[in-house]
Amino acid sequence: MKRITGTRLVTQGVKAGSMTQSVRAVGLATLCLMASPARAEHRSIPVPALLSHKVSYTLGLARLKAGSLAAASGHATYQLRDLCDVWSVSQKLEVQITSGDGSTSLVSYQSATLENKKGHSFLFRTVQTQDGETTSETAGEARRRRDGRVIVHFTKPEPATLTLPARVIFPMQFTGVLLDAAHRGLLHMQSDIFDGASTDGATPNYATLGTLRAAKPDMDSASLPSAVFQGQSAVPVTVASFGGGETSLLPDSTYSDRLWTNGVEDRLLIDFGDYVLSGQIETLTPVAPAHCASVSR
Repeated sequence: MKRITGTRLVTQGVKAGSMTQSVRAVGLATLCLMASPARAEHRSIPVPALLSHKVSYTLGLARLKAGSLAAASGHATYQLRDLCDVWSVSQKLEVQITSGDGSTSLVSYQSATLENKKGHSFLFRTVQTQDGETTSETAGEARRRRDGRVIVHFTKPEPATLTLPARVIFPMQFTGVLLDAAHRGLLHMQSDIFDGASTDGATPNYATLGTLRAAKPDMDSASLPSAVFQGQSAVPVTVASFGGGETSLLPDSTYSDRLWTNGVEDRLLIDFGDYVLSGQIETLTPVAPAHCASVSR
């Protein structure tokens, strides 16, 4: 969700009162920094072959930390569609929290993006609400120059322009980075990702990967579309995001899941600071990709 990004469900910026995404494992961030992880570069990112699909998740409380909360739960949806030379991604995260006095609050984050498969451009719109009131909104377009730098033109919350360094990548490129790293047996990967969720620019991310291997989905095989996971492998991934920039010693969010080689995610674990939600697939439906003429990729 940041970000939950690319096929990563976006969780960046989801807040409820004083609650923000925070650290699930500070040691993870320290390990990533000490291990000198490989850095993803725009020019070296392969375009993965991913399944066009729509998936929904039920989010349940995995752990309640110190604080004034009594309960938390949620729901998330994610849709990825291959539109020939671009990826179309839409996603929505809703979290309902209950405080110790019994009052409830519903926080929602949704985004829609179009990302060029070669990383040339990225269109985005994000909206965050709390109890039906919009608390933040962004929209705009990012384009990569010939020298690799990324120029971002925001139309919301107000007109603005940012210039980002050439090392910055977009969300679906990040998915390609993770899958490529898994196939190469890398344990750590560093990336600077721009997902449009913030006018502050790109966010440094440190990913820790497990071993890519053949696996079985957690869903009941009878409820799965035929051949969705046939011949697929999966890798455990944990991503620590440093919204404060590269000089930050502690991540401001962590997100874990199992990433399949076709781009599907399961076994979500999202840390919101005061509480942690786990996510399981509720429904999974393949979506027909666009009918494309021969496209150079």
